[in-house]
Amino acid sequence: MKLSFLTKFISTILIIIFLAFSPTEAQELTQTFRGRVIDAYTELPLPGATVLILGSDPLIGTSTGINGDFRIDGLPLGRIHVQVSMMGYQPAVLNNLLLRSGRELVMEVSLTEQVIVMEEVVVRPDIRKDQSTNEMAVVSARSFTIDETERYAGSLGDPSRMAANFAGVTSVSDQRNDIVIRGNSPLGLLWRLEGVEIPNPNHFGSIGTTGGPISMLNINHLTNSDFYTGAFPAEYGNALAGAFDIRMRNGNNQQHEFLGQMGFNGFELGAEGPFSSNSQASYMANFRYSTMEVLHAMGMDFGTGTAVPKYKDLSFKVNVPLKRGRLSVFGLGGDNSIAMLANQDDESQYGFSGLDLYNSNKMGVLGVNHVYYINDDVRFTNTLAVSGIESTADIYDLSFDPDNQRIKESLGEVRYTFSSKYAHRFNSRNYLNAGIVYDFYDVHYTGMQLDNPEGTYLHYLDNSGNMGFARLFAEWQHRFSDHLSLSSGLHASRLFFNNSQSVEPRIGVKWEFTEGQSLNFGAGLHSQAQMKAVYFSQRLTDTLHMVYERTNRNLDFSRGLHLVTGYDRLIAADHRLKLEVYYQKLYNIPVAWRRPEFSLMNQGGGYSFHLADNMENAGIGENKGVELTLEKFLNKGFYYLVTASVFDAGFRGYDGVWRNSAFNNNFVFNALTGYEWRVGRNSLLSVDLKMVYAGGHRKLPIDEEQSLADNALRYKWSESYNERFPDYFRLNGRITFRMNRNSVDHEWGLDLQNMTNRENVFIQNWDNNKKEVATHYQMGFMPMMTYRIYF
Repeated sequence: MKLSFLTKFISTILIIIFLAFSPTEAQELTQTFRGRVIDAYTELPLPGATVLILGSDPLIGTSTGINGDFRIDGLPLGRIHVQVSMMGYQPAVLNNLLLRSGRELVMEVSLTEQVIVMEEVVVRPDIRKDQSTNEMAVVSARSFTIDETERYAGSLGDPSRMAANFAGVTSVSDQRNDIVIRGNSPLGLLWRLEGVEIPNPNHFGSIGTTGGPISMLNINHLTNSDFYTGAFPAEYGNALAGAFDIRMRNGNNQQHEFLGQMGFNGFELGAEGPFSSNSQASYMANFRYSTMEVLHAMGMDFGTGTAVPKYKDLSFKVNVPLKRGRLSVFGLGGDNSIAMLANQDDESQYGFSGLDLYNSNKMGVLGVNHVYYINDDVRFTNTLAVSGIESTADIYDLSFDPDNQRIKESLGEVRYTFSSKYAHRFNSRNYLNAGIVYDFYDVHYTGMQLDNPEGTYLHYLDNSGNMGFARLFAEWQHRFSDHLSLSSGLHASRLFFNNSQSVEPRIGVKWEFTEGQSLNFGAGLHSQAQMKAVYFSQRLTDTLHMVYERTNRNLDFSRGLHLVTGYDRLIAADHRLKLEVYYQKLYNIPVAWRRPEFSLMNQGGGYSFHLADNMENAGIGENKGVELTLEKFLNKGFYYLVTASVFDAGFRGYDGVWRNSAFNNNFVFNALTGYEWRVGRNSLLSVDLKMVYAGGHRKLPIDEEQSLADNALRYKWSESYNERFPDYFRLNGRITFRMNRNSVDHEWGLDLQNMTNRENVFIQNWDNNKKEVATHYQMGFMPMMTYRIYF
């Protein structure tokens, strides 16, 4: 049966209204807040720290024990404000922490040591979520909370979609979560999980891309993590655009807790708890299965034809405290498949008109972390991990030869990683981080394209091999005072496959020249190896003997210079203003003499990408812009976030002509707001809105006349990215109702995507069956429901 969106929308609204005004328990429910207080640099526990619940009358509080642990029982459900302080450390306040009945609130709080202990202690208004948890980062960095990922309308519980609300960040499309940072290709983004570089952590995200329609990262397992958009610290390498540093929380080590969820992201089951009552060791695991696959099997039609996404994923973490450190084992993995069939008259072709496409992907990572404290000032972190990604694609061109595959592709990469990190606090002014990372790759690539109706295939990929990739880094922070700090570092890389190497200095300065106002500056060189498949791509050079040559084997790293300066002002306790101006010079970008308008920096952000043979590191690019953020942190139920970015991104290919880059949207404006009401004693109702207005994506125009003549897609390369599609506008909404009962917490959510049903252009391609240019539009109005239960 076909269930209309309007029916689902009305039904969900009625359920929420009924629940919101249904009788609630007269008894006020309570919950436990506990956790651990640690030093921000050494990560060692801080015994004797004071933890207070602000606004409680009489004042409720406690002190941390010998292991830095604290526990406060009997707190009423809802939002609480917590102050953590200790002699010799800068106090911190955590605002708007949410207590719910079905789960204890467990947190790890970091305190930064004061440089001059005798100075007057000033209690900061918040642990600034607009700033990174990494003390070495001073510009273009911020942490994000899981609460934000759930709260922001349109985020759909996806960290990537949530990050698209930040200044300088745009999304590629509604269908995918690739993110464009300051006009750079999404390929320039680095993903890390628990300190380990990982492949694309998204379903339907093929090798060489960094995004996809659905994230494998489960927000129920994450803790506060960092997002960098430029001039990032020396610890991060092999990236030109930015970095997502994701961290998983530890499971509850005192009681067992469970989670059930169904919604857009899938059907989920989760569990966490201690291994035994006598152990501080804990586990956490979550399994998810495709919602649309299950409902489609039940007869529901979502208007996607045969293009029903099938996917499942698993994530877990085991944490074992040791006498002088800890041991953790973590994992993330998933597989997915989809068929988009033009021969079935699918309305949902995602830009693949006239093709039958069968696609499948697998991704996984398994790692072991060991942290050892030599003394109170020195820490070693050693990590072993194995990760891999595999994708296959079988494509039939119905206008060329519907009985033979036009493209057969199978790509696979396995990476074995060892990393070791040394952290040393010399005193309250000087800190050192240094480390080494070594990756060993085992790759296999097969790709062939039907060249003629007689069944002859050209093998553009047909190789297996190994390669080693080493990185070294060292970074030093000197704090002249609590208001002035200097971070400097060096990052070095070497790809042993072709002996490409780089040495990259980094520097950052932060000066808080008056209370609540600071000036920041960051600069650094950055580099990134090419997609591994690029090195193994080949060209037929001898048609008589069918000899192929790997013409891109010796490509060097792509490189860039980042310069950022910023002004940050805390206008009030819950208001802040941030302004950043940046310039990026990209060079050593691969370009091709056979296609002189081509540049590899324009690839990424889609389900496929163009490759050229005989590429050279002769291209350049340039990104420059201004970013503004005005934010009111959640306080008394209300928040807003306004970000504006104006930028210009260009490149020069082999022909020497300066052009707009593929990701030069020129501007993006985001406005988000929301309000939260208490319903009865124990429940909450919230309404959130998001509006985005941005420049349209750049066009690679199709040459209709040549496409007709050649019976295949042909572009007007000489006019690459001269024009944009119409400007993009989208209004999203979210309604959330949390109902707390004894030891059980129910949560209903309704996401209203594209509330105005605006038709934003997604892509144009050539439909070889209809012999015309086909325009595909992004997602129309779509209500999405979620139900979650904690117990």
